[in-house]
Amino acid sequence: MNHRLPIRLILFITSVVFSSAAVAADPAHDWLMKINQAARTLDYDGIFVYQHESQLEAMRIIHKVENGSHRERLVSLNGAPREVIRNPREVICYWPDKNSVMVEFRKANSQTFPAILPERVQDLDEYYSIKLGNTERITGRLAQLVIVKPIDQYRYGYHLWADKETGLLLKADLLDTNGNILEQFMFTQISIGSTIPASALEPGVVSKGMVWHREEDNKATTTNKRGWTATRLPKGFRLSAYISRQGLMRKRPVEHLVYTDGLAAVSVFVEKHAKGNKPFMLGPSRMGAVNALGSRVNEYQIMTVGEVPAETIALIGGSVVPAQ
Repeated sequence: MNHRLPIRLILFITSVVFSSAAVAADPAHDWLMKINQAARTLDYDGIFVYQHESQLEAMRIIHKVENGSHRERLVSLNGAPREVIRNPREVICYWPDKNSVMVEFRKANSQTFPAILPERVQDLDEYYSIKLGNTERITGRLAQLVIVKPIDQYRYGYHLWADKETGLLLKADLLDTNGNILEQFMFTQISIGSTIPASALEPGVVSKGMVWHREEDNKATTTNKRGWTATRLPKGFRLSAYISRQGLMRKRPVEHLVYTDGLAAVSVFVEKHAKGNKPFMLGPSRMGAVNALGSRVNEYQIMTVGEVPAETIALIGGSVVPAQ
C-alpha cells in the first residue's frame, strides 16, 4: 500500500476553508459543504471496506482534530500488515512485511479523510451536475445521498452518502462515464465524537530493526517556479500544486505537478533518466480506476497518473513539456 489508499475520492482530497463567496445556493451544495466541514472538525474511529476490481480491503481509521491540526492513523485489517500515521508534519508508512518504514513531509495543507470539495463550491457546476438523492441507512445511521455527475468524458462521477446528523461521509462510489461503479468505500462501523486517547494514534507495529527511508525536510519545496508544464488541459483543470523534491529511494530530483478541477486530480511526475536505469516506461496502463501514461521527453521520464478517464490522462500527459 502506498501512503494513500488508491481511491482518490477518499484520501487525496483537500479540506479547504471556504471564502464568503462560496455560499451554497441549494440543498445539494449545502450537503457538500457539510461533508467538508465534518471532515475538518470531527473526531472519529471507524472501520471501512474498500472495493476495487475484484479486491476487497478492510481498514481501521482513527482521526483526531487538536488545536486545528489533524492527526490520523490507518491500519490494514486484511492482507499484508500495513500502517500509516499522519500528523501535521509527516506521513509515516510502516511495511512490516518489507521490513521498511517510509517518512515523507506533508506538502499540502490539511489533506485528510474524507473530504471532497473545491475551493469554491459553485465552480463545480460548470463541470458537474449536483443533486440530492434518497435518504438511506449506512452502518446503522441515516445518510443523505449526494449525486455528482460529470458533464463530459474527462472526469468520473460520484455518489456520496453523508451522515444526516454530522455530515461525515459514510459511503462513496466512484463511477465511470457509463455510470458503472469503479471503486467503493463504506464504513461498516463508526464512532463519531467520542474521546480519542493519544495512544490510539501511536503505531501498533514494532519498528525496531526496520530500514527507515526518510525524506530530508529541506529537499522538498513548493514553489510557483516550475521546470515543466502541461499545455493541454480539460476545461476546468488547473495547476494546484508544484513540488520539487528528492526521491526517497533513488535520491534523484523529482518534480511533481498536480492538476485538479476541484474533485478530480491528476499527478505528473518528471524525473531525469539516469544511465543504468531501467528502460523508459512508455504507453498507457490501468489499474482499476487509476489510469497512467508513461512518456519520454529528451532524457526525462514523464509519468501521468490519476483516478480519471484514460482520455484525461492522454490529453494532459501527452502535452507535458519544459516550461518556457
